[in-house]
Amino acid sequence: MLGFGSCQRFALRNCVSFIVAFSLLKPTNLAIAQDASTSETQDNAAAKTLLANASSDLHLGPFDLHPRLSAGMTYDDNLLFSTTEKETDVEWMIQPALQAVAGDDAALIAYRDQNNNVFSLSPGSLIIQDPDNRPGELLIMDYAPRFQFFDKYTANNFINEFATVDFLWPMDKLILECKQDYQLVNTMVIEANQRSTIETIPTTFSAAYQFGEKTSMECDLRRISVGYDQPGLTGYTEYNTETWFNYQVDPNLHASLGALAGWDIVVGHQDQTYEQLRARVRNSYTYKLTFDVSVGGELRQYENGNPETLSPVFDIAGQYQLGERTSLRLAGYRQLYAAVFDGYNYTMTGVTLDVQQGITDRFTADLGLGYNSVSFVAVNNPSTTHPEGYYSARITLNAKIVSHLKGQVFYQMLNRQSQVDGSLNDNQAGVQFAWSF
Repeated sequence: MLGFGSCQRFALRNCVSFIVAFSLLKPTNLAIAQDASTSETQDNAAAKTLLANASSDLHLGPFDLHPRLSAGMTYDDNLLFSTTEKETDVEWMIQPALQAVAGDDAALIAYRDQNNNVFSLSPGSLIIQDPDNRPGELLIMDYAPRFQFFDKYTANNFINEFATVDFLWPMDKLILECKQDYQLVNTMVIEANQRSTIETIPTTFSAAYQFGEKTSMECDLRRISVGYDQPGLTGYTEYNTETWFNYQVDPNLHASLGALAGWDIVVGHQDQTYEQLRARVRNSYTYKLTFDVSVGGELRQYENGNPETLSPVFDIAGQYQLGERTSLRLAGYRQLYAAVFDGYNYTMTGVTLDVQQGITDRFTADLGLGYNSVSFVAVNNPSTTHPEGYYSARITLNAKIVSHLKGQVFYQMLNRQSQVDGSLNDNQAGVQFAWSF
């Protein structure tokens, strides 16, 4: 559902920026957390010893192997998010996965344990860190098929696929990355009130360069193709680039100016081009407060002859540590996209608030609240709009069961307010387990 792992339906470009943003909201030091009461020399020696022992015990040639396994069950009282003939079903999921790493595997494990996602490593996030804290060369190959089965509506059974090949090459002043992703997912497309298989293929080339002690530059080149298997849903191919010039105001505060541009290739003479100018501030001032804010404007042109449009765009991500076990996360964004519907563009604006509360060393509770506003605009008649609003809430209890094994129980609600369909609701509840090595 919207806001819970299905962002490729709406905003692939926004997902990329959010991954980079949230990678800055975690501790950036790849070393293990250290005791402030010890000396710096002892800290560094202990961290290096721990990292040296952190590599996987499973090997295949030059690769360290990290298998993992996820499984779960979800009850859904409105599988197709419909106002009539609601379909209630139980979905079962099992997802084996294997990650093979060649290179600095120990640093990658430390980063994974602190950030819960190794794929948030990027030249743009690493170039503003101390070179001593950057990992070495890394080649990551990851494959994770996800098998989903339904009790009643078995026509929705599907094998989803997630694959990544990522090569990261940090040097003294230059950091390079080449990344290829592939996703094949059968999921609910809320706007169309139908399930669809979505194939997403992003390719990214990234580079970052350190000019001096306080100045750096980063650049990303991307190609993203999105395809649907249902009639009435329109895929597209996007080529985009973004370049940022960074200045270190102080050791924890970085200011940037960025230029972004893209070309959306859509069937039916609906191609579009856009340019953006943005200003960005990234801060990790204290352990308690970090944030990443990007604001600017977008100028968009249309192949069908519609007049250019100028719109504000922004990405905001921040985290505040209220106490030892309590943290708040706030995120917001506004972007324009080529729509999944034939003949429509859309603008999406959203905000989410997440609260995490530690209960004990083994148990944590999470509360997530969100709102997304989607405004569809007819390509051939810009005065025709179709606004929709989505409210979401999720409550999760997480548990560290044993070493390498985690579990959670959750409940989530999604409500859509539409001028056409009125108010729609969907409730989900379930349990999930995840084992990783």
